Amino acid sequence: MEVMNENTSEQAKGKRFRLIVRSAEEAVRVIREKLGENARVLSVRQVGGEGLKKFISSPKLEVIAELPSEDGAIASEADDDTHVLQNGLAPATSPNLKDVNEATVTETLKSEQEPEGITKGNVDLNSIEILLKAGFDSQLISVIETWSNWNDIKNLPLADTLKEITIGLSDRFKVTENQPVRDRIAIIGAPGVGKTTTLCKFLAHDVFMNKKTPNVLKVENGVPNPDDSLRIFCEVIGVTLHREAAKAPSSSLQSPLYLDLPGLSLGQQAEWVGAKEALDSLNVETRVMVLNAAYDKQIINKTINQGQLIGATHLAFTHFDEISNSTKLWPILLRNQFSPLCICNGQNVTGDFTTNVLNQMIAKTFPEELYSRGFSSYRNI
Repeated sequence: MEVMNENTSEQAKGKRFRLIVRSAEEAVRVIREKLGENARVLSVRQVGGEGLKKFISSPKLEVIAELPSEDGAIASEADDDTHVLQNGLAPATSPNLKDVNEATVTETLKSEQEPEGITKGNVDLNSIEILLKAGFDSQLISVIETWSNWNDIKNLPLADTLKEITIGLSDRFKVTENQPVRDRIAIIGAPGVGKTTTLCKFLAHDVFMNKKTPNVLKVENGVPNPDDSLRIFCEVIGVTLHREAAKAPSSSLQSPLYLDLPGLSLGQQAEWVGAKEALDSLNVETRVMVLNAAYDKQIINKTINQGQLIGATHLAFTHFDEISNSTKLWPILLRNQFSPLCICNGQNVTGDFTTNVLNQMIAKTFPEELYSRGFSSYRNI
């Protein structure tokens, strides 16, 4: 392809050029500067990114322009001799030539868009539809629609709507009750959710970051609870593992006692009730329900219901790096039933662990493009 400059306008006669610009005004200016007053616009269409990015990024225009030859001949539809006016080029498709001016570019753009249904009347595009297509959880949408300011923010440009949603979610998260973590902490969950890995992350965080001296008590309560991997990990970081409650040392905030329960089956309610009785007898106040964030929402909600039976006080999310967005988790956090305690990523038992749940939720809720376009200040709310 040929890139045209100011000195090649004479060579441009009879050729077509593709121009990518930010506005109709810029299109007119560049075409006149490069091709002169005789240039004609063949077609204009709006271009942008894929998915949600196309709605939150500044739109661009693709303009196909042509400079007639000296004898007035126009390049044919089959003519592949197209050239680059500024950024890339493609054959023109419209034979309908018009004089170049801002109104022409705008009108051509409108006619190009109308068949696709992207007129101003619906580009507001029903923010709800856009959010749902972007992968937002329908239950979260229902929650947001109950906000007192929803009628105001839904009619804003989409980027501003999402900004207001970010603020709204953050504000509501901050007012949820945050229960303190006591010195006896039970780690609870169904088989396969990453319960043992989460416990190891807690222990590593206490030993290396908080300079504490935790202990671990394995609780069986009639269900086999092997300790091979956990025992090895405890030996490596200098944590004592106990298998009998009577031999467990006294606990304190500086020397907390973590209780590792066996995986509790979601289909066996008796296991959860029995586990609650065991924890009550051991005076365990902090009961952390471990949830696999990548699980289906129905399974997560079922686990939450079982967590109520066992008296869960806090939530820990695992496999957070495996979800495309965190919107399905927001309704759970905003119910104000359990305090969000931490988020875990991956299988690294000594890392990928954070107690800044809000930061992680916001970062995982919205596409990265939002922050690169001026919303970065909300990442550390």
